[in-house]
Amino acid sequence: MPAGRHLKQQAVPLGLLVLSKVTAHATVLLVEDVQVAGEFYRDKLGFEVTYFDKNPTHYAYANRGEMWVHFARFADVSPAPNSVAVPPDMFDIYVYVEDVDALHEELAGRGAEIIGDVTDTDYGCREFRVRDPDGYVLAFGKVLS
Repeated sequence: MPAGRHLKQQAVPLGLLVLSKVTAHATVLLVEDVQVAGEFYRDKLGFEVTYFDKNPTHYAYANRGEMWVHFARFADVSPAPNSVAVPPDMFDIYVYVEDVDALHEELAGRGAEIIGDVTDTDYGCREFRVRDPDGYVLAFGKVLS
């Protein structure tokens, strides 16, 4: 959670006083077609995409800055977006960005499927959402000061 967010902090259990630094995170999304997912994230969202050399139809990963997402395809396993279980638009990934409005304008210009307008939320963020070809919803936002 970025600085400025006010959450109730909990004590660190004894013996865990020194924590290793976490430097990045990657969410893995189950997709129908790794190639289609990669092309969408590259063309519509501006990510760099790399397909797994040994099996490019099974796995790929994409990043934009330090935001990473991986795509995996398995026979007889369908995508499982949160918005299916918790409609109408529960997100699957929340991405913190510096300039929400500029990114909204960029992604709209790229032809991404944007859900609604840029909004200031009750929970203190300015954000918008995008749906990918497998139905996953990405929220792009910034904590309001």
